[in-house]
Amino acid sequence: MNKTLITAVAFLLAGIAAGYVLFSDGSGNRDTGEANDQLASRRPPAASLSSNPFSVSDESRLDVVEAELGEIKQQLRQMELALQDLSVPSVADDHDSVAGVSRPLSINSRVPSYLNRRLYNLDNLIRGGIDPSFAEDIVRRKNAIELKRLELQDRARREGYMNSQRYYDELEAINSQDIDLREELGEQRYDEYLYNSRQNNRIRIASVMLGSAAEQAGIKKGDIVLSYDNKRMFNWQELKDATSQGQLGEYVSITVYRNGEVFSFSVPRGPLGMQLGATRLEP
Repeated sequence: MNKTLITAVAFLLAGIAAGYVLFSDGSGNRDTGEANDQLASRRPPAASLSSNPFSVSDESRLDVVEAELGEIKQQLRQMELALQDLSVPSVADDHDSVAGVSRPLSINSRVPSYLNRRLYNLDNLIRGGIDPSFAEDIVRRKNAIELKRLELQDRARREGYMNSQRYYDELEAINSQDIDLREELGEQRYDEYLYNSRQNNRIRIASVMLGSAAEQAGIKKGDIVLSYDNKRMFNWQELKDATSQGQLGEYVSITVYRNGEVFSFSVPRGPLGMQLGATRLEP
């Protein structure tokens, strides 16, 4: 399921809601009592209705339509949040298993493909202030690695060793040759590139679970993460990887930006109990 499908479902549900209001009889009966009770609280008094579906005032009919669409929007929002959760890999995904085969993944292979496409887009690199010739060299080298991955997939399918240990060993060898834009540019220049090319360069705390390590440390909703264990953080995957490294329970520092001020907290390694988002902040 993707956003295109969600949009299609939204239009379908909106059409059903509008059709219901326009062509239902004056009594507004539905197939289920629960739905009937929900609509009754929003409908004008029965005295204002008649057996003619077009006799209801435009204002009353509009109120019902708006109420129906409000419910649809709320359901779609819940679907979007569910999809976001599905798109964020859990720590267990780092070493997945297919038919008992360990799948070693590099950090680059865990970064969503859409993020890589934006990071290594030639126009974005130039727009972000990277010298055109250097930007083209980066893209060529990145594309060369991606072509090797495609060739490996094709060969593995033809020779029948897809999803085998041999395949993952060869994939890891290719991934180890991959380039990292952050290393190519250096952290400060990388940060400036993200911001200048209008890409997210900070992690925003969308929510904090009650009783979590984050709440106990003093982290709040809306805080923007700058660093974890004295390492700069630019996206949620970097922070997620960092929390799963080192010794569980070991205390490290996390620095956040809040209302124009910078705060540092001490948190234990491991799950922090935060929902993460992304935002832009000038370096």
